[in-house]
Amino acid sequence: MKNLMKLQTLLVMLILSSVMILGSCKDDEGIVEGDKTELNALIVEADAIAASATSADYPQTAIDAYKSTLATIKTAAATPLTQTEIDNLVIQLTEALITLDSQAYGFIDESLYLNAGWHFDEGTGTTATAYSTVKHVGTFMAGNAVLLGTDAKSPTWTAGVNGGNAIYLTGGAHLEVPYTTAFLPVNLTIAVWVKPDELYEHNYIVSQNYWNGYKLQTQGGGKPFFTYKKVDGGIVDADNEMDNSIVAGQWSQIVVSVNATTKELKFYVNGTLTKTWTEASKGIGPLTQILASPDPQPFMIGCVATDAELAANFMAWTTKDNFGYFKGSMDELKIYNIALADGQVAKLYNDEKP
Repeated sequence: MKNLMKLQTLLVMLILSSVMILGSCKDDEGIVEGDKTELNALIVEADAIAASATSADYPQTAIDAYKSTLATIKTAAATPLTQTEIDNLVIQLTEALITLDSQAYGFIDESLYLNAGWHFDEGTGTTATAYSTVKHVGTFMAGNAVLLGTDAKSPTWTAGVNGGNAIYLTGGAHLEVPYTTAFLPVNLTIAVWVKPDELYEHNYIVSQNYWNGYKLQTQGGGKPFFTYKKVDGGIVDADNEMDNSIVAGQWSQIVVSVNATTKELKFYVNGTLTKTWTEASKGIGPLTQILASPDPQPFMIGCVATDAELAANFMAWTTKDNFGYFKGSMDELKIYNIALADGQVAKLYNDEKP
């Protein structure tokens, strides 16, 4: 009798186990599907964003990661899903969209941050007027006749980097812009496209009171080089330590920024960060806003000093071969009052590139 009771108990247990197993299989095969309306609408939106996303707006790695996540979610959405599973996919896709948006190259509000900017699209005349809120006017000036003789030239117009016009400088040709404090903000970014005829040590692009303010040039090795005076009176000389960054006869975008808060100096070439100097590595600090010696001079485009400065300070050791004049074409010059972020520089490059 005891053995029979044990057998009956065992049979009952087996039957109950079978029912549980069969019940589980039935749940898997006959799943109660949830409502996919929200998920399907979000997938349509995500598909449209994926189709329009380009490397001009996002890093390619960010686009690839987003599309991979979207493909996985679409595959899952094509199968029977519970409401909980659907809700989880909505959350995952929403997070993917937020992540992609956070990696978008940065918008620059030029109404707030652009102190001076020139497209150089006039194509005629002897002045170039800034398109920024303040319409700074650059006046065409010929090279120094005492120094250059008959080789002295005035600026001319030429084809620009992206369908418009640009200025062409040779023989000491340059532009002078009346000085204002706008050219010496606490934080600074200079962005410009250059197409040098040749590479040499004194290819000056812009200057504000030379090393008593700042000056940007390219060197013989094709490296962008920036000099500026700090608030504490010290002078910073720095290049991007990359030979052949700039190539003669070829358009390149140069961006240099000084961040007074983080005490960083950054160089970018064609939208890519090429060098970061810090307080520890190069003594980076805020720019000076005081130009007491010498008195503030015009902002120079394509030259390092006015004729008066040249005669007063440089003529004793300057020749036409070593004085700083830019030789080549220049376009899209901008002075910002912030240190642009990496993504903002990349977007600026992608917006302006040929």
